[in-house]
Amino acid sequence: MSDAVPSVVSVPAGATVTTVPAGARIGLIALLLAEILYLSISFDTETLAPVNSVWTVLAGWSPQYLRVAIAAVCAVALIALTGIRSVRWTSAGAQEGVSRGWLAFHLAAFAIFIWLTRRFFTGSGSVPVYPGVWTASWLLTGGVMVASWAQAAFPQKHWWTTARDNRTVIAVSLLTGTAIWTASFISESVWMPLARYTFNVVTSLLGLFYSGTISRPDQLIVGTPKFKVLISPECSGYEGIGLILAFLTIYLFLLRKELRFPGALILLPIGAAAMWILNVGRIVALIAIGSAGWPAIAAGGFHSQAGWIAFNAVALGFVALTSRAGYFKRRPGGESLPNPGLSVADSSTTATLGPFVALLGGAMLTGVFSAGFDWLYGVRVVAALAVLWMCRRSYRALDWRCSWTGGAIGAGTAILWVLMFPATLNEPSAWPLALQSADTFTAGAWLAIRLFGYVLVVPVVEELAFRVYAMRRLIDSDVDGVPVGRLTVASFVVSSLLFGALHGPLWVQGTLAGMAFAGALYRRRRFGDAVLAHATTNGLIAIYVFVTGEWSVWS
Repeated sequence: MSDAVPSVVSVPAGATVTTVPAGARIGLIALLLAEILYLSISFDTETLAPVNSVWTVLAGWSPQYLRVAIAAVCAVALIALTGIRSVRWTSAGAQEGVSRGWLAFHLAAFAIFIWLTRRFFTGSGSVPVYPGVWTASWLLTGGVMVASWAQAAFPQKHWWTTARDNRTVIAVSLLTGTAIWTASFISESVWMPLARYTFNVVTSLLGLFYSGTISRPDQLIVGTPKFKVLISPECSGYEGIGLILAFLTIYLFLLRKELRFPGALILLPIGAAAMWILNVGRIVALIAIGSAGWPAIAAGGFHSQAGWIAFNAVALGFVALTSRAGYFKRRPGGESLPNPGLSVADSSTTATLGPFVALLGGAMLTGVFSAGFDWLYGVRVVAALAVLWMCRRSYRALDWRCSWTGGAIGAGTAILWVLMFPATLNEPSAWPLALQSADTFTAGAWLAIRLFGYVLVVPVVEELAFRVYAMRRLIDSDVDGVPVGRLTVASFVVSSLLFGALHGPLWVQGTLAGMAFAGALYRRRRFGDAVLAHATTNGLIAIYVFVTGEWSVWS
């Protein structure tokens, strides 16, 4: 199979599409992302706060500019992938290779930018005396760094032509990014009234079950003499409401041709109300569990997982409702839509996403009953294995062959993971104490199951979900029509970012690992290479943990 793959996202009919080798430009994308991640982690704009100048305030807001840019890029990707408007990626200059001269210039500019940022962000020396000069120099150097990267990827004429042909899309995306950024500040100002409503309803419900309750409206503290909670912004319900509204908005937009409007819009207020009601029930249940003598479980697993389970339940419930309820479906010609049953595409999606959903579902359910240590880890492994077994025939078409390259990529990723592990997260883990409290057989059995799941089951499940399904789904809605191992810049970056998001505070390492595993799959189009790379990474991390005793790296 040829190594030539599309270098651009598949766009709707009418768009200009060109096919060129994408490896070098994918590398440039990865380089830019790594540089941005390094700058975001290494430097903090808060150090400029003591310098009282409008110039340093301008520089200090740089993380906000990045957030607007990220939201705008995501909006462009959504517009392109859903086909709401044609996105033109001109062919002029796209066939040209990466400019090594401009790449060298970019690397030099990046080195200078790091040097300048390190001195500027200390806020000392001549910064308070000449804040305007320092800010202008810093912005100019950063602009040169980005411009040289763009010039290395494509000629200047190519960028201008593309920007001109997509000026409406770019303008709408920038407005969308700004709106999303603004909404994040507005949401912080409205949580207090919502928190008071939540507080009052929780207090009333507790009064139905407990004779003596604690209620401090001035501090938003409610509970019983045995267990009480503070209604914080996260507990008020606005986070869940925001999540479900965002999910439903995107879902309704993607299915706008299949659903009946404006009738389907009623799902938005229903979703918001459902999330708020479930959040109230979650707080009441949290207090009840803590008051019943299980405060560790209440404050641990239940507190962290119940809200996420509620969101997933509501989201999946609405998906099932719209797919089965005739009221929401568009009926062409006034006739009822036939039920086609389970199609080949449906079964393929189940085979690739089903094990991952089972793994996550098991983790959420067992997490509810944990108090800092998940003794029921085996449940999620069994759930994932059950789905893998039921769909085993679907995996025969995958190329399970492996090569030494996959193992080498996995080893390099493991080294990178350990070296980049944040010192702030390297705290004493609950694992040693929990395992020591159990008998030898129980502790050994749990470790064996954990190692089996971490090294053998999780790599297969996650590679099916992110590399076989997500990466192809980002190229074309007809997933089965896209060969396994084919990628575009957008599918490579977005699937890796989604994989990184799965790892929470370690999202940087997760994103880089996702890129490495995608590269292992892309090199020979062998699914086995991606699984081997992933399994090698996890296995070496486990060995590192056993040798050093730094359990936080694994937990």
